[in-house]
Amino acid sequence: MDEFFMEKAIKLAKLGEGKVNPNPLVGAIIVKENRIIAQGYHEKFGQPHAEINAIESSRESLKDTTIYVTLEPCCHYGKTPPCVDKIIENKFKRVVVGTLDPNPLVSGKGVKNLEKMELKY
Repeated sequence: MDEFFMEKAIKLAKLGEGKVNPNPLVGAIIVKENRIIAQGYHEKFGQPHAEINAIESSRESLKDTTIYVTLEPCCHYGKTPPCVDKIIENKFKRVVVGTLDPNPLVSGKGVKNLEKMELKY
């Protein structure tokens, strides 16, 4: 099921093409009991990232949910606050990351912050 939901997140990320440069395309899907309850993508440069858009679009409790993110969540302040903090704050049961962020400001640090939560990722 992880591949299925990650593929959906990748397709969602592509909706940001031409609008998020120089940032990468990122999609996020939130799943509860094998059902998508929320989704988001990075829609425009300088605006909230995919994870935040997904979290804010949820109409259900995020308890016992999994978030699928195509790129490692950011862990630094830029035009927006760190996405990893919002993920930790919402206490997801599981975080599935498609790929590590090659940006030296993030590269592996976002995942290290998630490891502190004792999550599966």
